[in-house]
Amino acid sequence: MKNPEWAEDVKAESDARTDEAQQEGEQKRHLVLTPASKVRIRPVRWLWDTTPEGAPPTSHGRIPLYSLVLAAGGPGLGKSQYGVWMTARITTGTLPGELWGQPRGVIYAATEDSWEFTIAPRLVAAGADLDLVFRIDVQDDGQLHARLTLPMDTSLLGQAAEAYSVALLVADPLLSLIDKGINDYRAAEVRQALEPLVSIAERYHFTILGLAHFTKAGVADPLSRIAGSGAFGQLIRSFIAFAREDTEDGEQRFVMSLEKNNLGRLGLPSHSYVIQPVTVDTDEGPSYVSRFVLGPETNTSVRDVMREESVPAGDRAESDEVRMWLRDYLTDLGGSAENADVMKDAEKRKYSRPTIYRAKTKLGLITRQSGFGKDRKSIWYLPEAAPTDEPAKPDDTH
Repeated sequence: MKNPEWAEDVKAESDARTDEAQQEGEQKRHLVLTPASKVRIRPVRWLWDTTPEGAPPTSHGRIPLYSLVLAAGGPGLGKSQYGVWMTARITTGTLPGELWGQPRGVIYAATEDSWEFTIAPRLVAAGADLDLVFRIDVQDDGQLHARLTLPMDTSLLGQAAEAYSVALLVADPLLSLIDKGINDYRAAEVRQALEPLVSIAERYHFTILGLAHFTKAGVADPLSRIAGSGAFGQLIRSFIAFAREDTEDGEQRFVMSLEKNNLGRLGLPSHSYVIQPVTVDTDEGPSYVSRFVLGPETNTSVRDVMREESVPAGDRAESDEVRMWLRDYLTDLGGSAENADVMKDAEKRKYSRPTIYRAKTKLGLITRQSGFGKDRKSIWYLPEAAPTDEPAKPDDTH
């Protein structure tokens, strides 16, 4: 049946309006192409920079400014104490980097520890300027009963950071600030919650240090051990991991490594650290807390520790045996030997190559190359026997 004329007229008018709306929409939404020559090239600036004297400037940058950084580890490894340590350094202007000598404010958003019994005493123990550390509460309907929630409070957070000249937001732990309606195991949902926070940090010039927990999974990749969502790997610019290893003398040592550094160098030296007990005096008696103390550089990384933990107990005993043999072997030869000779002797003893390389890493051996082509040689040195004519660096290439 043919449509009446009035129906045809209505359809034509509707189509005309649709075309007009589409044209208007196309005019409002359009693509802009900018040549790379018009982009202003700028160097990365670092909140925490451990570049030693004599090295290229900012070559050891660890935490970039105005970015999302994650610090993660298992229970009892001092992640929260590290967050307090960073807070103390920022508020006193003593963190090597862009803000050295410029004390700035810090927002400390914690959901698992008490301010009265834990956080405030730890800040005192770490030497923080308490006037520059801010607890954050949410006032709703005139009452302080709500909690900071992302992404709902993102804009308010940015405004507060600007008003108080905040340089760092510590989120302890980060996942606890995300809206409970968001499934933190779904990467897309986590990104929707955190991407606005990253944008606000860039706009209002503060850095985010998010603390996170490791799962109990036995994988040797620190980033994949983070509890929660894989979205972190796409959002964070720097990732600091914490671990505890058993030393040869039966003691335990804490290790901190930079396991991701999108804007700078990977392979920077790890650091040992200690968690030191401290007594803080209060009006009501002593408060017993602990503080993070950064130690010297170490050749052992968190990844090395995790790799060792993933080795079965029987293989671990073999690793200990191989480590002692390798150390004695090099000592008998004056502290060094060619890689090829080490491997030949190891094969006679039925030691596997992976076990040899684990022992090499554990001992912190230094590798030096000499010669070219067929004459190229790789020499393994005990750290104390390595030549001093150039900086000694462990070589993990196998």
